Amino acid sequence: MGARESIWKEIVTCPVTDAAGSTVRRRDIGGFSVTEALYSEGVSLARHCHANPYLTLILSGTYTERHAHREYQRNEAGLHLLPAGEGHENHFGTITRLLRIKIEPVAMQRLGNERTECLSEPRELSGPLCSWLANRMIREFKAEDDIAPFAMEGVLLELLAESARASTQTPGSGAPSWLRRVRESLEDSYLHTPGLAELAAIAQVHPVHLSREFHRHYQMTVGEYIRKRRVEHASKLLSGSDLTMAEIAEICGFSDQSHFCALYKKHYGITPAKFRDLSNRPGPRLQLSKAVD
Repeated sequence: MGARESIWKEIVTCPVTDAAGSTVRRRDIGGFSVTEALYSEGVSLARHCHANPYLTLILSGTYTERHAHREYQRNEAGLHLLPAGEGHENHFGTITRLLRIKIEPVAMQRLGNERTECLSEPRELSGPLCSWLANRMIREFKAEDDIAPFAMEGVLLELLAESARASTQTPGSGAPSWLRRVRESLEDSYLHTPGLAELAAIAQVHPVHLSREFHRHYQMTVGEYIRKRRVEHASKLLSGSDLTMAEIAEICGFSDQSHFCALYKKHYGITPAKFRDLSNRPGPRLQLSKAVD
């Protein structure tokens, strides 16, 4: 079954709704409807889906999003894609402010058929480049000049292009279901330090077998994957918060600020301080070295 047929099958069996929340501000820009929305503490939304794909950036607060086979914890500064027709339910445990981007068909046409395939699966958009683009998106959304709509449209198209690029480069598409469960568990626990035996118990395999198969399918060790996700999370905090370097290092599980800074530069070729500086001032497109896995 193709991606489009799967979407419509889900829509038929799932109530289709517009996005909820109280609208603070809205801008319609070149095939995108961008809304700043506020959700009250304790709000729960029953299972539903949307007719259009959405990009969602969490400006403040946290909430949970439950899909058919997985529950996601959505945290501040996170950016994720929700496909059209994807059944889900939400619970907002805190007052939460979101920037929601509804992707209209005209914007998808501009991406082309091959790239729009990236909109058919839920995914988190992570890494310094996506964090930098998300920060640019917020700045342009708040800007009042006549250039802002053009600048914002360019940023949104680049975010979708980056998502498409990542979807074609993501390893592990042939991983067995037990290994995918381990990776999903790591997505929920990479800020902590899960033991290899604990992860192997989830998959009901021997730790040695888990280590070997994880490296074979994802081209990195379990430890390297955890370190990579921690550095990506740090990028979100660098561009989307006022936390100090020491605070970010502690939150992301690094032994100290010096360790964090050295590892960040090893992955991306610039220091965390330089990345924060580039994220918070106007300038050309951010250029980063390829991450060292």
